[in-house]
Amino acid sequence: MAKKTALVLSGGGAKGAFQVGAEKYAREVKGYSWDVIAGVSVGALNGAMLAMQKYDHLLEIWNTVSDGKIYTGGFNLWSGLKILFRGDKSFYDNEPLKQQIMHEVEPDKFKVDLRVGAVSLQSGEYVIFKPSDPQLAQAILASTVMPIIWTPVDISPTYQSMVDGGVRNASPLGDVLDVDPDEIVVINCGSRTPAPQPAPPRNIVEIGGRMLGIMLNEMFVGDMQEFLRVNALVKEAAAQGVTLHHPSSGRPLKYVELKIIEPNHDSDLGDTLDFSQPSVQRGIRAGRARAEQVLG
Repeated sequence: MAKKTALVLSGGGAKGAFQVGAEKYAREVKGYSWDVIAGVSVGALNGAMLAMQKYDHLLEIWNTVSDGKIYTGGFNLWSGLKILFRGDKSFYDNEPLKQQIMHEVEPDKFKVDLRVGAVSLQSGEYVIFKPSDPQLAQAILASTVMPIIWTPVDISPTYQSMVDGGVRNASPLGDVLDVDPDEIVVINCGSRTPAPQPAPPRNIVEIGGRMLGIMLNEMFVGDMQEFLRVNALVKEAAAQGVTLHHPSSGRPLKYVELKIIEPNHDSDLGDTLDFSQPSVQRGIRAGRARAEQVLG
């Protein structure tokens, strides 16, 4: 039976360039192929392109991206006044990103199983969307929405005010376990030990971004520790001839090989909203270098 491999992509905004470099090395140099891909935030966007096997086009997008191709606006007096007096829900407008996603997502082009996670600010529910969902493009857009930075997305009458799946699921590891993979490759956009910033946050956007980053980092570390703990128990039980089962589904659990590709603690991948080419290219190079270190 062929080995089944899952790819899990976390969030990180512009730092998603790291995933592009790492995945390209894993696939082209080490021969990886993906049976299922799960992503949140920028990982949802990268994951969708990979699931459609638009490898060269994904690299082209990152090699030509800029701030203006992702968002407009910013944190200034005018945006603040619009929030206070007009009821706007964000400081930035992600219309350029929306147009790109709507253009790129082609439902009939998906060749790999995909799971995209988004969170409802109304219900607090974490929802998984797949290529069979007619609102997949809207779901991918919603998964990229960092609260306060961009406006929540109404995907459908059922799923309203949807935002970044990373708010509840920093790395969607659990989203691929139902396909019973033999190996999972996680590409995280940040180190498990958050690097200190050179200066304190200067405004509410930077404060919110830094706070969200620290919270997501803590969630990611917790998720990884719990998975590794259960994985070790499953392996130990199997060595004694015992099979452990999932407490709710009753599904037999098996040991899964896990590889985590993440930036070094002192890596400078730039700001989450910095889509300038120097920052992006630095991220792509860092991703490739770390993938080489982790995968050999």
